[in-house]
Amino acid sequence: MEQNTFTALILFSVFFGGSIAQTVPVTTYVTTPKVIEAKLGEEARFYLTYTTPDNSSEFTVSRLGANGTEEILRVVDLTVTTNANWTMAANVQTSAVDGDTRRVNVTIYQTDFVTHEGDYVAMVTGSDGAAQDLFTIRTLASPDQLSLSVSSRDVSEGTPIQFTCSGNTGRPEPVVHLLQRETYNGTNQNATFHRVLSDTSPSGSFLENGTFSLSHNFTWTPTWQDNLVEFRCDISYNIGLGTALSSAQSNQITLNVTSTKIIQIETKPQIVRYKEEDLVVVCTLNKPETLQNLFFLQLKRRSPSGTLNNVVSVTGATIQWQDQTLQNRANVTGTVASPPTAHLSMVIRKDSVQCPLDFTEYECSLSGFGTGATGAFSEITDPVKVSYTVQPMLIETPKVREAGSGVDTSQREFRNGTVIELTCTGQIGSDQNATIRWCAKTAGAPTFTGLSNAAVHSMTTSGPNCQNIRSSTVTYNITSSDIRTEFLCESGYSSQCNSGTAKQFVTISLDLTKDLPSSTTSTTPEVTTPSTTTSTTTRKVVTQGQNTAESNTGLIVGAVVGGVVVLIVIILVLVYFLILRRKSAGESSTDLSNDNTTKASSKSSSGGSTNNQIPEIKIQPRKKTNKEVKDTEGYDNEALDEERVARTQNGARESMGLSNGHSNGVADEHVNVRM
Repeated sequence: MEQNTFTALILFSVFFGGSIAQTVPVTTYVTTPKVIEAKLGEEARFYLTYTTPDNSSEFTVSRLGANGTEEILRVVDLTVTTNANWTMAANVQTSAVDGDTRRVNVTIYQTDFVTHEGDYVAMVTGSDGAAQDLFTIRTLASPDQLSLSVSSRDVSEGTPIQFTCSGNTGRPEPVVHLLQRETYNGTNQNATFHRVLSDTSPSGSFLENGTFSLSHNFTWTPTWQDNLVEFRCDISYNIGLGTALSSAQSNQITLNVTSTKIIQIETKPQIVRYKEEDLVVVCTLNKPETLQNLFFLQLKRRSPSGTLNNVVSVTGATIQWQDQTLQNRANVTGTVASPPTAHLSMVIRKDSVQCPLDFTEYECSLSGFGTGATGAFSEITDPVKVSYTVQPMLIETPKVREAGSGVDTSQREFRNGTVIELTCTGQIGSDQNATIRWCAKTAGAPTFTGLSNAAVHSMTTSGPNCQNIRSSTVTYNITSSDIRTEFLCESGYSSQCNSGTAKQFVTISLDLTKDLPSSTTSTTPEVTTPSTTTSTTTRKVVTQGQNTAESNTGLIVGAVVGGVVVLIVIILVLVYFLILRRKSAGESSTDLSNDNTTKASSKSSSGGSTNNQIPEIKIQPRKKTNKEVKDTEGYDNEALDEERVARTQNGARESMGLSNGHSNGVADEHVNVRM
């Protein structure tokens, strides 16, 4: 029993003292998904968590609007109340994750863009402060089949026509494109469609169900090489999506282009994929029957200075180069032996194409003799420009800086509420208007989603290998949800995030050591509604906190107090064990001798102050006499108790010099107390 009591006291002291030493304030914070993508008319599920040290805290979710905020739901001690719109449209349940953290599970039955789309603020107010975080519900809808029509399929060269792309493009608002698949000598030769015209602000309107009805016109002026070429339209989205939407492509339209000219020029393809395709320019005859014979075919191209210079010609079956520099990079075939087979073809190999030198205007000319009374005949084509496309391949790792500092930092952990700027510089390809897109993925999120914050882009500059280069900067507020957030910058992308041909990543973490809350003050969170008039959206998140010095001081004080408590309890237990302990039934407790007490005090006084010294207590067992050994061998000790107790008490009085008549409770042991 005595040993169990001693053990219990020791465990209690260690637990109690350790608890005090490790007690730190509980941080109040909110964790939300950054972006919630929900398809119109379908179920959407997400959850929010908040941590606060008291059950009486209030947790609210409000929708931000131009006219203020609208409270959606409120949670007090796991009891939920919702506004009228959400009561019927959603199910909200709460649960306790642990003693301080609670989870709010939200299920929207049928997502509606009017009721649900927008920016929200989740806020918790507790005894140790307040915190908030912002998130966005983005509604989506897949597009329907698109339709492409044209004002005229049969058209003369140089006559403008109009393509109309129409249909329901779903949600969000799209970017619309006109695409072309070229032919060469009347065949597609497995050519793919490529975009020739795009519009980021297409004509159309949103319907009552939130989807976009598109009706957009493209004006196109065909050349002879557009003969038998196929056109179609499709859409993409500027904002990066984490949810895959079905693709939308229109029907195909083939043009029949006629020309009154005999000599024609054709490029294959009209838009060359730089470093991937050869550049081919061909001079042919459209109406060879109108010529009796040919004298020569001549190919020219425009120089960087703007003049048209002779490149190569064919007379009879003889090839004559005028541009010796290009001759080293190109192959030419041709003949004018007879009008039906007359041609001049130049091929610049893909590994020899120089950009932008070779991507310029070309034209063909001929000289011959016509049939009948035509006589001598010469003709020049209209110049044809050979374009190129190149996908971006390189982009730098994002640079990070605290807003307003003007200096990049290698730091990747930031305190809650810090505003940072992320900058990415890299290739954007051949399109000078292309942009660098930002997406993010928080811890536990399945996919990247596009940031709602508008990025600021630099002017485009020309780089090597026909690449345009620019930078993109986005401003971002660190919140309690950014425990580990991965950012992506990419160019050469399609609708979904992480689809770019050039991309880089950077991970930002929440610095929890610098965000302990204060338990003595409280600050009301400030909500800044995103601005609609500037190019960047700044969301300010205010969380009650204290600085690192205050947090460390609290930990040190707690440790000191806990240590003192443990020390005091241990001393009390040892004293109890030595002084108040009863050895067995029938023995009484006595105090230590005055003599020993005086000696201990004397040593303590001579040794100076004892405030910081722990007394050393040494217990030595007394030797048994021969008689006692003999008495105890082979007998039950209980039978000799009375005689042994009497002898022991008398011996104790004599050896310790007791004269006050009290019995000594430590009868079986000599006790030496040293300080």
